[in-house]
Amino acid sequence: MRKVILTALAVFVIVGLAKAQDLGGSLGKVAGPYGQAYVTPAVNAFGMDLNSGLFHTAKVGGSLPFGLNLYVGVQVAGALVPSSDKSFTLGYLDYADSVVTPNGWRHATDSVINAPTIFGGKQKGIIKTYFGNSQVGVADSTIGGLVSTSIAPLPIPQIGLGSLFGTDVMVRFLPQIKISNYGKLQLFGWALRHSISQYIPLCPLDIAVQLGSQNFSIKDTAGSNVFKLSTFAANIEVSKTLAFLTVYGGLQVESSKVDVSYSFTPVGETQPVPVSFSLNGKNKFRALVGLDLGLGMLTINGDYSVGAVNAVTAGIGITI
Repeated sequence: MRKVILTALAVFVIVGLAKAQDLGGSLGKVAGPYGQAYVTPAVNAFGMDLNSGLFHTAKVGGSLPFGLNLYVGVQVAGALVPSSDKSFTLGYLDYADSVVTPNGWRHATDSVINAPTIFGGKQKGIIKTYFGNSQVGVADSTIGGLVSTSIAPLPIPQIGLGSLFGTDVMVRFLPQIKISNYGKLQLFGWALRHSISQYIPLCPLDIAVQLGSQNFSIKDTAGSNVFKLSTFAANIEVSKTLAFLTVYGGLQVESSKVDVSYSFTPVGETQPVPVSFSLNGKNKFRALVGLDLGLGMLTINGDYSVGAVNAVTAGIGITI
């Protein structure tokens, strides 16, 4: 049960909702196929978020000695959640409701109708169980969503340092944060970027390429990973600075994958059933455009990304 609650808290901590632990208890009733459909929108959204805000200028290097510069700030990415990701309808075999016949095992079928996903509202859907064409018992209600939202925000602290031979490094880091008595969450990521415009004499634009990887995980009290989201991104970026305003954009290929592991106890049973599955985020490519405002050492940026999932990003930091 705690592992299921931790999966819910992955979103709870990020979005900052007060009732996630109450809903976490309901998630203990979720079977594997249902769980996959329920959390898939979160994988799409937070995979998009983690791969956002990797740059706010294509310029590599700065005014410190030896051409170095230092950036310390926070990027807040918000994946846009479409209405189609707030509910789902699903049919799957229910191995908990099975009987033995002369021809072997006969499994029931669960039909989930208009159930909320993790981003759906509190209004529950309907789940019906069938043997063949015959409904078994009375239709039951599904679990509710964790939060009804059209945007999934994720704040990401990061530090950038460069450059050495036209290359800089960016690090994203959240230390292990304890969540009451349920477990811990942690974030670590990195990216390397290399200037291309340094090889082009009198180039009017700053051009760079970048690649990076990140891991966001939630562990239970025993230290086992329950929810582990991994991402990868590679991009080409360009920017142009006019006085204190920088216009930037880029093209990026990316991927995200989550591994989920938990246990639940089916109705009428006493022994928990282990559940584990992996899901891939649907966003593979994005185009983005943004503006960066430099006010002395203060840097404020914002951009919009278009892909299979769309996202907005805003950032603030100090650049030296």
